[in-house]
Amino acid sequence: MRALVALALLLTSGLTPALAAPGGCVTGDAAALPEGPVAVGVSVADLGTGRRPCARTEVGLAVRGAGIIDTPQFYGNVGAQAVLFGSFAWRPGTEVFAALEAISFGFTQNATLTTTQLTFGNLTVGATQVVYQLERLTGAVTGRLLAPTSFEIPGMRPLGIEVGHSFIARPIGWLELHGALGAEVTAALGAARGDPRFGGFLLGGASLQPTSWFAFVLDVTGRVGRVSSLSPAAALRFRIGALGLDLAGTLPIVGNDRHDFAAALRASWRF
Repeated sequence: MRALVALALLLTSGLTPALAAPGGCVTGDAAALPEGPVAVGVSVADLGTGRRPCARTEVGLAVRGAGIIDTPQFYGNVGAQAVLFGSFAWRPGTEVFAALEAISFGFTQNATLTTTQLTFGNLTVGATQVVYQLERLTGAVTGRLLAPTSFEIPGMRPLGIEVGHSFIARPIGWLELHGALGAEVTAALGAARGDPRFGGFLLGGASLQPTSWFAFVLDVTGRVGRVSSLSPAAALRFRIGALGLDLAGTLPIVGNDRHDFAAALRASWRF
C-alpha cells in the first residue's frame, strides 16, 4: 500500500501547481506540453482537426504522412509533408495561427499510371477567441482559412474556410477533456469546375497527464459531407523544458473515406 501511495506521489509531483489556473488551459511548468485535440486528420491540410481554445505563442515543425492502399481498385497514394507552424497570443484570450506545408511529396499508382511529385503545399491561417472562461472550463470560437497555394493538383488551387467552437475542461489536475464542433466549405480555383464541398465535424476526447512532462491523448472525430468518416486518434505528448513533442495517428474505421492511415510528429517551442 505504501508503495502505491509513493508511486502516485511520484507521478503527480509538480503537476497540480502547474495546472492550477482559471479555466482549462495549462500554465506553469507544464505550459510547453501540447494540449487540446489530436492535431492530425484525414481532410485537406489541418481542416477538421479542431483547435485548442488556449492562446499561446509558439513555433514548430511537423512531419506528416497519410496513405491510401486500395488493392481491389488497383490504386495507391502515399503523401508526406514538412509543415512549419506557429501561433501568437495577441492577448490572453486571442490567438492567431498559421501552418504551411513547405514541402509536399506524393506518390500515386493505379492500374496504368505511376506519378511522383515534390511541390509546394497548403497554407492555412486562422484565429481563436475565448468567449467564456469558468473555474475549470475554457471555450472559444475559431476560424481557419485554406489559401490557394497548393500545387499538388495540376491546374487547380484548393481553397476553403472553416468556422467552429472548441473547449477544454479540467475537472481534476491530471485529466483534460476537450472537444470541437465545426463546419467548412472547400472549392478549387482553376480551369475546371470548382466543385464546392460542404462538410462538418464533431470531435471529443481526453488527455491523461500523470506528470507535467507527459500526456496520453485519445480522441474520436466524426465527419459528415461528401466524404464521411468516424476516426479514432491517439497521441503521445512530451515536454522537455520549453520544447513540446507530439506523436499522433488516426485511422477512419467507418464511412467512405479511403485513407488507411494518417500520422504526424510535431515539435514546438513555447515562448
